[in-house]
Amino acid sequence: MVTTTLEIADVGPAWNALQRRLANAESIAATRSRLVIINGKGGVGKSSLAASFAVTCASIGRKVALVEMDPQGNNAEDLGFLGTELFDNGQAQVDAILHGKPLVPTGSVRENLYVIPGGELLEEIVQELYIQKRAYRDQDDPLARDAWMGMYAAALEDLDEEFDLVILDVAPGYETLQLQALAAGDMVIIPAKSDPSSRKGLRTVARRMVQARLHNPGIAFLGVALFGVNPSAKKVLGNIRDYFEGDLQGIAEVFSTAIRHVEAAAVACRTNGLVPQELAGRASANLEPNTKKSVVNLAMDYRSLAMEILTRIAKVNGAGGSEQ
Repeated sequence: MVTTTLEIADVGPAWNALQRRLANAESIAATRSRLVIINGKGGVGKSSLAASFAVTCASIGRKVALVEMDPQGNNAEDLGFLGTELFDNGQAQVDAILHGKPLVPTGSVRENLYVIPGGELLEEIVQELYIQKRAYRDQDDPLARDAWMGMYAAALEDLDEEFDLVILDVAPGYETLQLQALAAGDMVIIPAKSDPSSRKGLRTVARRMVQARLHNPGIAFLGVALFGVNPSAKKVLGNIRDYFEGDLQGIAEVFSTAIRHVEAAAVACRTNGLVPQELAGRASANLEPNTKKSVVNLAMDYRSLAMEILTRIAKVNGAGGSEQ
């Protein structure tokens, strides 16, 4: 029989955070405020959705923290703060996760919207997480084996009282970061495209949610957000929805709003450091007429999807945890 006392003490804050989430599952399920945006595959609209939804929520008066758990650091381009003092390349997360300092945003990029950027320094966290995972894999107690999974759950407690919503934008290629986010989060959205790799990525996340729920039973799967589709191809879009609904097997739904693919609009938004809703409202933006029209249409998609997500959040919180 392998003893667990010493190992658990070594990750005391992480273990304690997981224990609190397990003990407080009922209250968490009534006041969910940590949203995980995640897929096992990259290039599906994850960072774009995280940035756009964060801006929407901030614009309606909610105080939002956007935590990018991704070494790519795309949020800095999406929100226009790459190369400024707000972009720390992931240092704030390294300080919190590896050195036990409070998790503090680097600053505000919009009114009510604060950022904790990703970046290359997150590779240091990934390395440590794999070390922790290997160190605990021989524990007899399955809960003790996963004690390392609570490092972000512990750090995020610093944000709960200050922010109405914490959005975790999670890297696709790192199992350890995804398990950390799912153990710490309250709600999950999976952005996906129609390709087989996206569906495979969805199933990968679903499996990891099962593991995370051992410690975090209050987490709710809000649904799948479709990206890169042609909204005028109704039959094709319907078939895509059917495929994903079959994969979900009743545990969640596909959001009604799909985000269209318009490359010129996406490039224009990132070039200007603005999400589509913002760029569409800039009369001074120097855009070609067709690009301007595409940006406006894209902004409509994001606004509609945001309203669906907010409605779904209100529904699962009102359900008091009955919808999992």
